Amino acid sequence: MDQLPEIEHSRDSALQQKVVVDLSAGSGYIAHLFEEAGSDVRLYDLFPQQNKYSKGLCQFIDLQKPFPIVSATADIVICSETIEHLPNQHHLFVETARILRNNGVFILTTPNSSSLRSRFAQFIMESEHYSTPAPNELNAFVSWDGKEGGYFSKLFISGVLRLRTLAALNQLSLKTIHRSRYSSTSVWMLFFYPLLYFFARKVYRKQVKNDPGNNAVYRAIFDLNTSLDVLLGKHLIMEFSKSS
Repeated sequence: MDQLPEIEHSRDSALQQKVVVDLSAGSGYIAHLFEEAGSDVRLYDLFPQQNKYSKGLCQFIDLQKPFPIVSATADIVICSETIEHLPNQHHLFVETARILRNNGVFILTTPNSSSLRSRFAQFIMESEHYSTPAPNELNAFVSWDGKEGGYFSKLFISGVLRLRTLAALNQLSLKTIHRSRYSSTSVWMLFFYPLLYFFARKVYRKQVKNDPGNNAVYRAIFDLNTSLDVLLGKHLIMEFSKSS
């Protein structure tokens, strides 16, 4: 599956008996994969009745309110293609850090607004994609027929640096960016890469000169700014670890 790291290789060991909390279970397909890998999966969603693949009971959750989950009980937390709908994204990181055990893993996926294609779309249309208008008051809030409540459309898409910072403020360190399918438009725009690298390097060197004690932080940001997986991927697949 393009939006999550490969887990099949972990069937026999790493995921056995791990407590996995899926905060945006949707149809339950991702939860089902972890169940097959031997994990103890707990499912949550704003519309829990969507679940059709997982054998577990999906419970209601509003990700903009305190999570109905006991602190320090999850080994892995998943939030897939959801944070871009949330106005208060900091709250998601606060609550995720709370429910994770020390050294627990948070896997977050979202459309990649840091890709070259998305940066071009922002320049042309101030939108996620150059062929799609940005959300407006006519379509910014989505409600489902026959169901109470609703959610915002992709009104709050955040880039890799903002997400990294929100995580770091809550003792969640970025371990890796997993590769997603590359955008052909982004690949075509790689001729801008030398210019991008030049300015990223210039800013990095200035930061280190002014604050050498935090070189590791500035280097991590520079690496993200120049990462081909970030610049070319259609999705961000970010894996964080909770500091002990």
